[in-house]
Amino acid sequence: MILLHTFPNSTDLTLVTKTLWHHKVPHRVRFLDGEQQLWLQDAAQYAQGQALMQQVLQGAGEPQPVFSDSESGSPGLTTTGSKGYVWAFFRRSPVTYFFFTLMLLVVMVTGMGSDLEMVSWFSFFPIVVSTQAYLVPGFDHLWQQPWRLLSPMLLHFGWLHLVFNGLWWLDLGKRIERQSSLLLIALLVVTSLAANVAQAWQETSLFGGMSGVIYGLLGYVWVMDRYNVPRYHLPQSILIFMLLWLLAGLSGLFLFLGFGNMANMAHIGGLVAGVVWGLLHTYLLRMRSSKGQKGS
Repeated sequence: MILLHTFPNSTDLTLVTKTLWHHKVPHRVRFLDGEQQLWLQDAAQYAQGQALMQQVLQGAGEPQPVFSDSESGSPGLTTTGSKGYVWAFFRRSPVTYFFFTLMLLVVMVTGMGSDLEMVSWFSFFPIVVSTQAYLVPGFDHLWQQPWRLLSPMLLHFGWLHLVFNGLWWLDLGKRIERQSSLLLIALLVVTSLAANVAQAWQETSLFGGMSGVIYGLLGYVWVMDRYNVPRYHLPQSILIFMLLWLLAGLSGLFLFLGFGNMANMAHIGGLVAGVVWGLLHTYLLRMRSSKGQKGS
């Protein structure tokens, strides 16, 4: 780490830190002896950090999105209409909003899980619908239908299920995508794969939802902020609540209260995958940092 600048405690650094995160410059603000210290995680980004900080302090702030003629109707003009704002909002977190939209589309197509013929296209185990619907057990079908390893995350079977997962995905997805869109996609694939395989390995059942992914993202965020310079700043109370929620599901409380079975193995599988990814990422960051120090 390297000290970028010090400020009085009365200085509002919100725009400075927002600008640094927007340009993927990891940093941390420390309060010490009546002042704020702005530290950068990577000394190699010192010059970039100085330039961005000065840009904000001199009043330039973050550049506003400028749209082409095909987007705004007038070349070189910043879009002020509602469509322009929506597009600019979407562009900040395209991966997060793409999968959120995809989740909503699958909910509509499957009738919130009520249309079994449509659900069968997304479920981990194929569904045979005749006089009586039943699941086809085993894993052999995955060789011809590999999308089933991931597609169950798009299924939801109730409004509460959808809202809970959707809001968590929007919050955590945007936090991670501010760092890297590719990182979010990789985490989505790995945690979804781990969650779905873990649940399918436990039993042949119809399951779905983003919960396994959510727990995976939570595990990753917790490890990264716990063992590195904090970058996601997720409140500790949120992590405690989600762990208590996981324990409540494992205890059978939700089944006792009439909420149905929880895909507990999916939650555990996703959580473990996220924690492992966070530990590996931490190890790589420390290896890179130690090589940089040796080189200097």
